[in-house]
Amino acid sequence: MNGAARALVLGALVAVAIPCALRAQGDVPVGGVRFLSSLEVRSVSFDSGLGLKSATELAVPLGAMWTATPRLAFDIGVRYASVSRTPDAAGQAKTTVSGLTDTQVRAIYQVVPDVVVLTVAANLPTGKTKLTADQLVAAGVVASDLIPFPVASFGSGANVTTGIAVALPVLGWAIGVGGSYRLTGEYTPLAAVDSSYKPGSELRLRVGADRVVGQGRVSLGFTYSTFADDAFGGAQIYRPGKRYITQGSWSFPVGNLGLALYAWDLYRDGGTVLVGGSTTEKQNVLTAGATASVQIGRNVLRPQIEYRIQSAGVSTLAAAGHLLSLSARYQLALNERFALQPALRFDTGNLIYNGATIGLSGWGLSVGLRASM
Repeated sequence: MNGAARALVLGALVAVAIPCALRAQGDVPVGGVRFLSSLEVRSVSFDSGLGLKSATELAVPLGAMWTATPRLAFDIGVRYASVSRTPDAAGQAKTTVSGLTDTQVRAIYQVVPDVVVLTVAANLPTGKTKLTADQLVAAGVVASDLIPFPVASFGSGANVTTGIAVALPVLGWAIGVGGSYRLTGEYTPLAAVDSSYKPGSELRLRVGADRVVGQGRVSLGFTYSTFADDAFGGAQIYRPGKRYITQGSWSFPVGNLGLALYAWDLYRDGGTVLVGGSTTEKQNVLTAGATASVQIGRNVLRPQIEYRIQSAGVSTLAAAGHLLSLSARYQLALNERFALQPALRFDTGNLIYNGATIGLSGWGLSVGLRASM
């Protein structure tokens, strides 16, 4: 396999396997370890009518990557998060929830180098569960597809995911096909109710395609997920809807700049409440954006613009909100081993709640640290 074909195949493997794990294996030399951490703050304010004045989250992620051999790599990650919810009604108290998230550990093995990749991932139940009613309300604020917060979930119990991805060059394209199965365990979500909740296991199938176009590259991907029934207290209570994710990107140079255009669409089919047979809302989030890479000596500035539009409904989809985000990241190489990445973000948009349009605005600030050993 020549260099161009190998690059295409690696691109397709990234598209269908676990992207950050594969990139970790490619970036970290054999025997090397990379540590990652940052301090992230995100805050969003809402106009009156929603019952919510603002939501703020502080997150501190900790992660490490290790390339053990040319074929085998590992990574591990956990976060500490603190969420506060401020109501807009006088006399109501601010609610908060703080704690660790679940710890994720992954192993990536290249069965056939650059062609077949096997992954095994475990979610260790170190996250905060048994939430009080106030904590549950605060945690629910950041569980949004439209408004991305650094941490959207504190704890979901133990689970194990196994997956395999295969990629080969076909007529100038690298075509990748992958599949994974997530086996879930039980956990207790509520402090006041001593009953366990067991999310349904997930089967995920993915196909990706990648090719060079001129001086740039085009990547396409499609993911399908189906779930077993959720159970609470030993009884099946909910059948989640299927999920469909479509993605595409085109990266290319413009003079001395690198430019990337991207779009993705997440469609969640309506679920079924098994007690009573009612149907929950369908949801769709469509996102498009562009990011540029500006080389400044050894450092890189990455400005980005992104637009999200959300729709929801039981029978038909209707507008549910939109979000426009402007951000910039600056990758600052301190030396050969250490790099800082400060970032700034601004958001504006609205939500549609009970037929009313509620304006929102937000900001985010983060400082990341990367250390290679």
